[in-house]
Amino acid sequence: MKKQYLLLLGMLIWCFLCPALEAGEIERIQDKGELIVSLNKDYPPFSMEQEGKPTGLDVDLARLVADYMGVKLTFIRPALYEEQIPALLSGKADIIIAAMTRTVERGLLVNFTQPYFTVSQAALVRRDKIDSAAESYFDLTSIKNIRVGVKAGTTHEEFARQLFAPASIQTYPTVEAAAAALVNGEVDAVTADSPFVSIWRATHPSLHPQIKALLAPVTQESYGFAIRKGDQDFLHWLNLFIDQVRSDGTLDLLIHDYFVALTWARKTASPTSLTPAQMLQNRFIQQKKEMLEERRRKAINAKGGSYE
Repeated sequence: MKKQYLLLLGMLIWCFLCPALEAGEIERIQDKGELIVSLNKDYPPFSMEQEGKPTGLDVDLARLVADYMGVKLTFIRPALYEEQIPALLSGKADIIIAAMTRTVERGLLVNFTQPYFTVSQAALVRRDKIDSAAESYFDLTSIKNIRVGVKAGTTHEEFARQLFAPASIQTYPTVEAAAAALVNGEVDAVTADSPFVSIWRATHPSLHPQIKALLAPVTQESYGFAIRKGDQDFLHWLNLFIDQVRSDGTLDLLIHDYFVALTWARKTASPTSLTPAQMLQNRFIQQKKEMLEERRRKAINAKGGSYE
């Protein structure tokens, strides 16, 4: 009798749990009406704060994901980058959109989407420490007793530890903090992904005489969204989302806004969010302007005039 009772109890528990086990991440997120995204902390232009509000390329992509899913959006920002994956696995976040490099080691813990951004390792270095002809991250290895600042828990730290003595590496909670240490003379160089180095150089022109950017490509790495293992439907949908924003011009426009136009660096308020249709329209208008400008240039050259 006891055996039958336990069997019946087990069947009842299974009946209650079965729907929950079958429900996928997309359904679960839509049912609760909220997408929780784990962001990078202070990594311009992917994630930053302006007037107390998050902004950046990753922030805009997260907003688009939530819009397509029809849910509200909530952000968390772990204090340390190495807390990103634990926060995801513990259920504190539904997805990581945090300029996270896809690596085979991380792939054992999470599922990555296809890439949405490609980068290389790069560096900022004090000019009085390096030869004027230096262009590459690897030129740092010629500096004796170099002090290298890195963001803790990142591929930057891992890569640096393969090239420099352990005592020469100083870790910081954010790459912005590492860059501030460079400016203050606490370290001789800061290593980071190429987008950060490029943007830092563009937004700190007054420091060009003291600090040089080393941007010659030395590696090829890619960023992807990260989710918990076990739901291929959610992974396929996110890959479809990345295909969509790449093919309709949304991703190109976001990259142009954050890396070329630098509108965020000249404003105190976050840029106004645009719908995919509006972004596509802007891309069409921009292409038309470029076509007209090219015709104008050819017409001037055909008449023997100069074009500046």
